[in-house]
This record gives sequence, structure tokens and C-alpha cells, in this order.
Amino acid sequence: MMEPKKLIGMVIAAVLLIVALTLGGQVLTLMPQVQEEMRTTPTPTPLYGNVMAVTPDPSLPTSPPVLKNGSVGDAVTALQNRLQELGYYAGEIDGQFGNATRTAVMLFQQQHGLDADGVFGQATSAALYDDSAQPLRVTEAPTQAPTPEPTAAPASVSAQSVVTRKPYLRPDGLPLLVNRDNPLPDGYEPYDLVEMNSYCDSSVVKIKYSDTWAEREAVDALMVMLQAAHDEGITVWQISAAYRTLAYQQQLFDNQVQTYISQNGLSRSAAISATRKTVADPGTSEHHLGTAFDITVPGVSFAGTDQANWLAENCWDYGFILRYAKDKESITGFLAEAWHFRYVGQPHAQIMRDENLCLEEYLDKYGVLILEE
Repeated sequence: MMEPKKLIGMVIAAVLLIVALTLGGQVLTLMPQVQEEMRTTPTPTPLYGNVMAVTPDPSLPTSPPVLKNGSVGDAVTALQNRLQELGYYAGEIDGQFGNATRTAVMLFQQQHGLDADGVFGQATSAALYDDSAQPLRVTEAPTQAPTPEPTAAPASVSAQSVVTRKPYLRPDGLPLLVNRDNPLPDGYEPYDLVEMNSYCDSSVVKIKYSDTWAEREAVDALMVMLQAAHDEGITVWQISAAYRTLAYQQQLFDNQVQTYISQNGLSRSAAISATRKTVADPGTSEHHLGTAFDITVPGVSFAGTDQANWLAENCWDYGFILRYAKDKESITGFLAEAWHFRYVGQPHAQIMRDENLCLEEYLDKYGVLILEE
């Protein structure tokens, strides 16, 4: 008789054999289906290229970083130092690539025959850090040869005779000349307007009228400037005008003409001529740009105030100019306006101060600033 242990072992082996045969049959049944699915399902490709790509050798030379508006860091600091060394940049060395830095880059690019896009890429970097990089040079406006029979010129220079080359367009280098001889380009739109009542700190400046708009960059510079004045004890500031639409400028012009007719007894043509001394024709006002401000003190005539004197001395350091000065009336075509300040950025403002130039003279002298034809 067979021992119980051997009997149990034989039974277990028989059960395992039956299970194996059963599973093997199921596998053989499923194999054609598996093969078909493998044939019809594509091998996945890595989403971002070859996952086995070789890491570049860090010892190999790398391209310089591309710097543009908004870039920050040591590379920007080095860029600002180099531009300042060559005379293109007059702003603060702060490692922040803003519009002043962009303007300096554009000036350098223009003078070195590069694409003047204000972006500091490989080509501009190679030129800037090359030993042959040229310092900023003044490009004098060409003088015309005298004609055989010259026409007698008036003692003062006409505003219309100073600058006729156009456009001195921004994008965004800033200066853009707007006067009777250089009206606003067709379709011009201001950049990034902000509503000043909601944007500005009312403890620093009062905005006289609701719904007063201006360009963000100019407003930011304005607030920095007025805060500096506060820090020196010059307080109480008001913005009486900023951006104006063409329709609103037309209304101001027409109202002033009518005032001269009704209150001064002038003919319409004489009233229009008188109005043009203080009010720009629609399409020729700097207020269309969104970068000009009428800065006042509530209830006080602005000329001669501490505020007016402080601005006349310090505005240039913040990228602003006193646009219509007393000694430039024959060139600008406007009577002096102690309250009218225009944001032009750096290095433009400081050069105009140092060389006692109004905007017309500055753009006429520095032909390098023509950004587009």
C-alpha cells in the first residue's frame, strides 16, 4: 500500500499540471490578439525630443544672453557700465533694463550700423565689447550751401524752419516731435495709458480732473520726481492736464478762438492767429502723446513758485524737459509755459539741459535720433 505522504504529493503535482495546461491554453488563445495590438500601436516619441540627448560640453563657448526691456541682473549692469563708458547711457547703473537702457542700446546700434531694435543680442554684444566700439558722436545737421540770391531771414528762427525731417518716431526711443510743422502721424496711438486718479498716490499729487489719462512710463517717472520733491520739502502738486484726444483739443482751440472774438473784438483770422500762441491746433499738441503734463499748484499762478523753480532745476534728472521756455519762444512758436513738462527719457533730457537745447534744436542737431524713415 502507497504511503500517505507520497499519495498527497502525487495529487498536488497532478493539480499543478492541470492548472499549467489550462493557463497555457489561455495564453495561446490571447497571443494573436496581443501581436495585433503591438503591430497597430505606434511606439511613443518623447514630447520634447530625444530623452537621451547629450548635455553640451560646459567648456565650449556660449552665446551671450539676449537682454531687453524687463531683463535684470549682472549682465544688464555690465551693459549699462559699458554704454555709460562710451557716452550712450546717462542713467542709474541699477541692473534693470528699462527704457533708458533701451534708448542707449538703440543709439549705439544706430551709430554702428546695426538693426536699431533696442534688443541687446549677439551682434550688438560683439560690437559693444569690441575694442573698436565708437563713443557717442554728435551728428550735426548738414548745412545748405548759400544760394546765389539769398532771401533775407527774420532775426529770430521760425518754429517751422527748424525741423522738417520726419518722423522722429519712438518705438520706443522716446522723443517724437509734435508741432505745427510736424503734426501727429496718422493713426498714432499713445502707449499703455493709465487713469491717473486711480493710479497715482493722492498724498503726493492731486489730479485736478476725473478721467485724466497718461502713459504709464511717464506717470511712473512723474511720481518718482514728485516724491523726490516731497523729500526736499517741496509739496502741494497738481496735474491740471495730461493726455488729450483730438476732439477735446479741437474744443479747447475753438473755445479760445471764440473768446478772442467775443471779448477782444478780433476778427476770426486774427483770433485764430492769437489762439495759436497759446493753444495748439488739433493734431499738433504734445498732449496727444500722453507724455506731457501741465503741473500746477492749486489756486496759485505757477510761474515763480517754489514748485516751478524746483522743476526747472531738477526735472531733467528724471527724464523730463521744460518744453516751452522763455528764451526758446521764437523756435518753439509758443509763449513760455512754466507748467508744461514733457517726458522724453534719458539721455535726451540731460543732454538738452547741458546744451541748453529745446526739443526742436535737439532733434535738429542730433540726426542720429531719427529712428525710422
